[in-house]
Amino acid sequence: MNTLQRYIIREIVPLFIFGNALFVVFLLLEKLINLADLFFTKNVPGLLITQTVIYYLPSFLMITIPTSALMASMVGFGRMSSDSEITVMKAAGAGGRFFLKPAAAVGVGAFLFALVMSVYLMPLGSSLAINNLTKIAKSISVKDMKENEMYDEIPGLLFYADKRPDDNEFGKIVVIDKNTGTIITAETGAIVPSEESALVMNFSNGRVVAETAGEERTVVRFGSMAMNLPFELKDKFSKRDEYFMTMTELAESFGEHVNYRFEFSKRLALPVAGLLMGILGMSLGIFFHRSGRSIGIPLSLGLTLFYYMIFFTSLNLARAGVIDGFFAPWIANIFFTFVTMFMAYRVLK
Repeated sequence: MNTLQRYIIREIVPLFIFGNALFVVFLLLEKLINLADLFFTKNVPGLLITQTVIYYLPSFLMITIPTSALMASMVGFGRMSSDSEITVMKAAGAGGRFFLKPAAAVGVGAFLFALVMSVYLMPLGSSLAINNLTKIAKSISVKDMKENEMYDEIPGLLFYADKRPDDNEFGKIVVIDKNTGTIITAETGAIVPSEESALVMNFSNGRVVAETAGEERTVVRFGSMAMNLPFELKDKFSKRDEYFMTMTELAESFGEHVNYRFEFSKRLALPVAGLLMGILGMSLGIFFHRSGRSIGIPLSLGLTLFYYMIFFTSLNLARAGVIDGFFAPWIANIFFTFVTMFMAYRVLK
């Protein structure tokens, strides 16, 4: 690769990085607003929120990498074309393949970057993000328990405390099991977050009043007792959801549902889209040489939207049993392969 080709790559790479940053912020905007609200109104630790945002990044980068490759290549080549740099290079003896090489290099870089995101970092990040959201929700749940107020956000339980000396300690506690009618009273109690989806409360100096046959009640006094307070995320995710599964787990679950076959194939198809978009952007940038930068961003967004329309239509057809789940994610790539070949032939011949 000669000096001019490296110059072209240096022109495109910053645009690729900027595009990913811009599109990721746009996709994360709603979550950033919600997480910022938790930080300022619920006093959730900033480190926990920052970690959660980072864990979400691979899921969004899977989408933004092909888009950014198309935009960066199209804007970069469009700028050089409108400034007559492409014309000068051709006059100096640069043929069609001369421009294909740096465009392909950018596309291969996008492919490898997206492959790491989709195959490894996306399922790992999704699992870690959900674990953090559970911790955040537990923290909020504990903070929302106020003294002299009835708290009913714990599934199946009512909680009341006269005093709250600090964040995790309570005094003069009453807990009512709405399903069985059991009543627990205690002088003091302390909530300890557990690793599972529960909160553990340690009671001291209290009694349990439980209903028995008829109208009789059994009273049991205790010096200390621990109780799991069940806790669930409002937007519950299953660890069997395909987004959290590794490629090996997806392969082992092919026979269970079409979603697993589609997800496995999708994680390979989207990185290939990054390669295609890098070359297509080069062809379009040179072809629309008079428009320069002005058409690059809107056209790249339009083409990306069209790509994902085909992509999600294929998913619906796969779920309906019309096409195979393995083949469905590749339909958009096949279509754009022909478009890329046609445009490259028009421009580089």
